[in-house]
Amino acid sequence: MVNSVHDRDAAARFTALILIGLLIVRLACILLTPLELYADEAQYWRWGQSLEWGYYSKPPLIAWLIHATTSVFGDSAWAIRLPAPFLHTIAAWCLFLLGRNMAGPKVGLMAAVGYALMPAVFLSSTVLSTDGVLMPIWALALWLTWRARQGEAGWIGFVSLGLAIGAGFLAKYAMLYFVIGLALIIIFDGPSRRHFLSLKGAATALTALAVFAPHLVWNAQNDFATVGHTVDNANLGGDLFNPEHAFKFLADQMGVFGPISFLGLVAGLTFMNRSVGGEAARKELWLACFIVPVLAIILGQSILSRAHANWAATAYPAASVFIALVFLRAKTNRSLWFWIAGLTAFGCLLIPDFTIMARLGLGLTFAAAITAAAFLARFKPEGLFWTGLGIHTLIGSATMAIMIFANTMAGPLGLDNAFKRTRGWDAISDQLVGFVDENGRPSALVVDEREIWHGLDFYLKDRIDAPLLLWRYNEGAHSFAEQRPLTDALDDNVLIASYRPNRRPAIAADFKTFEKIGEVSVDLGERSNGCPIVRRLVLYRASGFDPLPRTQDWVERFDKLTMDAPQPCPAAD
Repeated sequence: MVNSVHDRDAAARFTALILIGLLIVRLACILLTPLELYADEAQYWRWGQSLEWGYYSKPPLIAWLIHATTSVFGDSAWAIRLPAPFLHTIAAWCLFLLGRNMAGPKVGLMAAVGYALMPAVFLSSTVLSTDGVLMPIWALALWLTWRARQGEAGWIGFVSLGLAIGAGFLAKYAMLYFVIGLALIIIFDGPSRRHFLSLKGAATALTALAVFAPHLVWNAQNDFATVGHTVDNANLGGDLFNPEHAFKFLADQMGVFGPISFLGLVAGLTFMNRSVGGEAARKELWLACFIVPVLAIILGQSILSRAHANWAATAYPAASVFIALVFLRAKTNRSLWFWIAGLTAFGCLLIPDFTIMARLGLGLTFAAAITAAAFLARFKPEGLFWTGLGIHTLIGSATMAIMIFANTMAGPLGLDNAFKRTRGWDAISDQLVGFVDENGRPSALVVDEREIWHGLDFYLKDRIDAPLLLWRYNEGAHSFAEQRPLTDALDDNVLIASYRPNRRPAIAADFKTFEKIGEVSVDLGERSNGCPIVRRLVLYRASGFDPLPRTQDWVERFDKLTMDAPQPCPAAD
């Protein structure tokens, strides 16, 4: 018993030390990186200027967090991103508690460190996203659910779980997958069924609903804007069978969870019933209920239409515990090591943005490292786990180094295109301010691209005394940026800052006068084919806003027209 307590305390201290060390490094990255906000972060900042129970495309929790940090530290990029590394540190600690409760301190250590060193977590710890806000809530809910299953949670525990589930929905609607997992453990796991089909289980459901209810009321009062955007984001209006997307989805998940971790997860889920029994099997089945539905649903979504790599992120808190169990129980297997080495090398060939030689070199390097580690670990599967974390550490360290030294490293590594959304906003805003100072204040500043609107909204910071508006391609507002009313300010002396040549003829047709008066631009590097990446805004003076009806004839009239388009890059031919 003494040794057991000692092991628990030692594992807790060691895990905490690792997580605190990672937290410090990630905070340093946020403070030192020259990379600016991307459009979604700027949008969340704008939402956070007023506290609401909902916003155009997301539930409110991310905006509330930004409101809190910027109220204390000011409206800077690092203050907006400040919660990100803390959130993932909390998530990792909750997974330590879950793994320790489920199978002992070593599993807790492996789960926490495995999660904290995930490639996606390295990236998500340096930007603020709704996934990052959801992860600690999801991990906490997993731990509370396991405690309830074990009979270790009283009324406070069940109510706390309800609070966590409700808060999860306020972070991101993907919390719905947790409810699906909860339903599955009630169906397939006897202890869970006994504890949740009770008055305490009802208290969990009612508490979650009470927390989430104000957001539902807000949606009802705002034409279900957030729900509607989420449905639209599924993009189920086109060709609904794209089996080739499944391969890309699986390759993306190797990048999100890590190649060895994801391949180990697939192997563990595939052979789960053949290699383990009893309570150990019930634990893995319990975890699988929070993993498989997410992966299956998003895989199906990718085949039907599309799926971004991060959409399956909620599978990986439970998966972090699952693979720790799998690698610890698996028997020595030579072929497993070589299969994973080969598949990892192949997966590296699918990395976007890098040159083919860089991908090939990286793949061969990882394959060689895995093969060498196989002999050092005597082909024990646990060695695969730690080898994977070593690779994750190298990837994460390189990622943070590139982010800190982006201005000098992005070009030589061919990553200018990957970073273009997070560079040049301050510079082009300064140029616009200088142009207005020289040419007089406009009645309105109009742009024709959502991302441009959000970048200027944050980095202009009202330095131009005129409303910033987004020109509408559609009849009504189809994004948050388009919700700002088109006021009478558009009748006279409007400054159009156009990014898209194919929109300019239609914009010109919406005004009685339309005259080119200059341009501003910022160099963002070059693409892998040698073509320059430039954010160029062509400037026009317009007046007499009288928009044409957005009919099908209007669409066809302007479909193939452009105005003042730049010369094509010869290297692209």
